Amino acid sequence: MERTKKVGLNALALAVTLVVNALGAFGFINGTSQSDVSNQYFTLVTPSGMTFSIWSVIYGLLILSLIVMYIKRTDDYYRRAIDKITPLFLISCLLNILWIVLFSFVLVELSTLFIFGYTIVLALICRQLLKMNDGKHSLLPLTFGLYTGWLMIATVVNVAASLVKINWNGFGLADTTWAMIVLVLAALLVLLVSLNTKNAALPLPVAWAYYGIYQNLTNVHPGNLFLLRMLTVAGIVFLIGLAGIQFYRNRYGVLPNSELV
Repeated sequence: MERTKKVGLNALALAVTLVVNALGAFGFINGTSQSDVSNQYFTLVTPSGMTFSIWSVIYGLLILSLIVMYIKRTDDYYRRAIDKITPLFLISCLLNILWIVLFSFVLVELSTLFIFGYTIVLALICRQLLKMNDGKHSLLPLTFGLYTGWLMIATVVNVAASLVKINWNGFGLADTTWAMIVLVLAALLVLLVSLNTKNAALPLPVAWAYYGIYQNLTNVHPGNLFLLRMLTVAGIVFLIGLAGIQFYRNRYGVLPNSELV
């Protein structure tokens, strides 16, 4: 398939994904929104609603990326990007749609499987971008770094919500203890994926989510959960520091110079 058609197919897939996301957000799928379902199965690691505004940044960057790929489809870097990314991007759009539908129908446990796959596919895109990196292009690494990072924390929250739904007793441990464990494990997972993809943007949306978690803990449980709130602050510092260190190691780029890959 020629590259113009591939970009067009990517654009069509993204357009359908945006429509389904909008329908889900406004409650036109099963009469309930993702926010409604999330609130129904609220957890101590659920970020505040305002943090989900990052989706507008991610989708804006995706639209911009597709426009640039179309305009520069004859450029060597973007030709390779179109060929390498297209199959994975189409799969990510399909998984995104399936996740929205399942979550809207309150099939939270089943939706967890799809968001896991969704996140893995995005991480594979980041890995492909690293392999073809020439140290001169930042738009695609920035876009998919932020996208992947946000989906990683969304997966963690999805898993937590599914456990709440099935009334899991946490092996007798307190909710706050499990929340601390989850936050630490999530930060370590981000560290591992960041080391594998060398993407300096990837930890930033997770830090943003930790800020949203801190907000919820403060607003919903004022005066309580001091240790958990302090752990979210430590997580924010760790994740921003991780992004800064990777940025420095990349010689001030989202991805390293080609000779550092």
